[in-house]
Amino acid sequence: MTDKKHSPFATGLLKTAPTQTKMAAAEKELQKVQKQQQSSAAKEQKQQKIEQQIAATGKPFWWLMTMFICSVVYLFPEAVFNAALTEVAGGRNSSHEDLRAVELFGRTISGIGVTLLLADMLLSGKRVAKVGRALGYFSLIAVLVWPTVFFGQKWLVDKFIIDASTAEERQQAYISQVLRSALIEKSIQFEGINYDPDTAHSGTEKTFLSVFGGLVYADDKLVDDLSQKKRMIMEKFVRDRALSNFDSHYQDYDDFRQTLRSKYQEYADGSAKYNRAIDSAPERADEYWLDTQNQVKQGWEKYQKGVTAYEARVESRAQKIAPKLYDYFERRNECRERKGNSRNSCYERLQENYDREIEKLSIPYIPADDWLIREEVTTTENVGNSIIAGVMTLGLYTAMQAVDAATGGDAGFKDHRMVYTNDVNHYKNVLMVKMEPDFIKESGGYPLGINSLHTFRVHELTSVKVNKKLKQKGLSLPTAWSITDRLTFDKAVASKVRQQADIEWRKNMSAKNMDMPANLSWQQFQRHHEIQQRIEKRMGELYVSPTLADWNNRQFKQHIIEPNIQRKTTEYLNILEAQQAEFADGGVFESTGKSALRATIIPPISMSISLALVLLTVLKLPMKLVELVQAKQAKPKDEKMAKPYVKPAITLTILACIFVVPLSIGGNKYTMEDSAMNYFFEQMEKNDSASISYALKWLLVTQPLVQPIGSSIDNALKMTQGFHGISGPLDRFDLAVLPEHDEVVSAKATAAKPSLKLPLTINTNVDNARISVMNIKPKYQPGMQLPPGGYDIKVSAPGYQAVRQWVYLKADQTQFTIKL
Repeated sequence: MTDKKHSPFATGLLKTAPTQTKMAAAEKELQKVQKQQQSSAAKEQKQQKIEQQIAATGKPFWWLMTMFICSVVYLFPEAVFNAALTEVAGGRNSSHEDLRAVELFGRTISGIGVTLLLADMLLSGKRVAKVGRALGYFSLIAVLVWPTVFFGQKWLVDKFIIDASTAEERQQAYISQVLRSALIEKSIQFEGINYDPDTAHSGTEKTFLSVFGGLVYADDKLVDDLSQKKRMIMEKFVRDRALSNFDSHYQDYDDFRQTLRSKYQEYADGSAKYNRAIDSAPERADEYWLDTQNQVKQGWEKYQKGVTAYEARVESRAQKIAPKLYDYFERRNECRERKGNSRNSCYERLQENYDREIEKLSIPYIPADDWLIREEVTTTENVGNSIIAGVMTLGLYTAMQAVDAATGGDAGFKDHRMVYTNDVNHYKNVLMVKMEPDFIKESGGYPLGINSLHTFRVHELTSVKVNKKLKQKGLSLPTAWSITDRLTFDKAVASKVRQQADIEWRKNMSAKNMDMPANLSWQQFQRHHEIQQRIEKRMGELYVSPTLADWNNRQFKQHIIEPNIQRKTTEYLNILEAQQAEFADGGVFESTGKSALRATIIPPISMSISLALVLLTVLKLPMKLVELVQAKQAKPKDEKMAKPYVKPAITLTILACIFVVPLSIGGNKYTMEDSAMNYFFEQMEKNDSASISYALKWLLVTQPLVQPIGSSIDNALKMTQGFHGISGPLDRFDLAVLPEHDEVVSAKATAAKPSLKLPLTINTNVDNARISVMNIKPKYQPGMQLPPGGYDIKVSAPGYQAVRQWVYLKADQTQFTIKL
């Protein structure tokens, strides 16, 4: 056996024994099996660890960590909502839209919080043993719980609080809101309550304002006592509010006045341009007239060229036809000398040749005799010829003349005879006349024989042609106009100039979204209905018709503030003095009363719940940390270290820390025993509302401690600002599912009060914005009269994103601001 050759025995051995390659493959397979065994062991060990954690705490470590992190994260938006609610509910000038926005934010966060709470309570044991299963259960809970909480809060409040309220409760809520506003404006003061609206409002003042309306609402005796003085309170409140904002109102008015003056300057410049255009009519008339005369001159030159060309063409044809016609007449004379059929045949051949020649010349058909020349015959020639003929016929011709005269004939005497010639000029003259229709057609209707520019100018056809040309330029003249009538021409030009100026003026006005005539004086300009609409849009509910833009502050107070004080006072008194039935379902002030009730009792309730959730979450975090440590340190056969009574004790301790400790160790100027606020709390306790009294007092003490923290978080993270990005779609979704039925007057109420209409005015920050009311057919007009209720408003403008928002038209709220 050599190195290059294997024996049969060696070859078979290699085929049957394990080779190095097979051994390597077997080793890899062994490693793979070992890895699988290790992985299975690790998974089993991990699962045992999870089971140990579940046995120790009921939940695995990873789930406890997830819930801990979610709780910490949830704490931030809940604290921000608590602070935002305090800002809005305790704000001095918060609107329904502000309350609506913070309500959406709170309901969104509440849905998340309840989802986390239920997930933490319900998911334990085998449900969270595996990640996929735990996330599936959590997703199911979120899908079910979040919408239920988000819409359920609103439904419960509307169903069991707002809609279930009585007319008396709604009226009392409205009065309490009025008294709250009067307190803010210092129009009413309560002895012992140290509230100063002029100082910077801290969390304490804001919480006080949030609670004050509810305290007044709960005190029937106080409301009855103050109702006796409501007219005095109302007049002072409205006046104080108006005068407290007088400087800002006048500053806004002054800013707009300056803007309006600059707008008038633009308008005046436009009017001056318009007037210059009108005054340019004589110059434009001269330009048009010069253009017309040039047109006539050009027409005359064209006519002359046409005549020359026509004469040359006729001359050419005359030279060709003259010898042929002369030969034709010669031959015709020869035919005349023949007899019978020969003469007729001669005439026919001659006529056929004539017709062919005429056709070759491309001229209108001319009878042969029209080429002959009329030659006059004198009496002397007639007599001479008669005598000669009589002599030559031996008197026979004379006898025949006598007979012819006796029978009425001419006795052979002729006054003319037709002769022919070979003169080319004669044939040219005949062709000039016979071919004139061709010339008239070529010249556009002008005949031959116009010898001067003046004759051409005053020709009737010239006026027609000039008129047609001028019409193409937009100049309208009577059909029968003559070019000699300059006065009518000047009037037509002046009319066209004015028409063009009017078109340009309307175009400029349309670009500015205006429609007003030119040359208005300053007084006329600012009194124009479109300017008044702009002033009304800018001034909002302060607008008084007409509002002029040249008033000083004294006149502004006289013409704007005072009428508004009277109007607003009357509006408030109409509501305050209305019968309770008007606040019942279907009453005129149903929506007004419900809105007041919502603003009175919902903020304190929401604020209390939110505050409790914040504190509860904070105090539960240490317990969750303990559970994390227990789960991490869980060992096999560990026994539960905690006693059965430990968790209830901890729970009670937490509740005590939340609801008892703040009142025991703290307070402020509104909860001191010598404060007049104690009167309200005592009255609530007497009316079997001790728990509500305690809750409000707890809120007054605790909320100012937490509110600054939420505000600081929001200032740092901008959560409320970020929520505005989704609040629009969320608001529309909310209203689509649960419309605010308490704000919409029912069909029955509308039928019962068909005459009640309120003016709807939408203000925006873009001058040329388009405003539409999407849920009614009539086109939006500022101040349009509509029944009270909810309206879907859309505001759009070029270069801006359109905004849609629901507004609720009520007796005390008819103007709304929607910004793009």
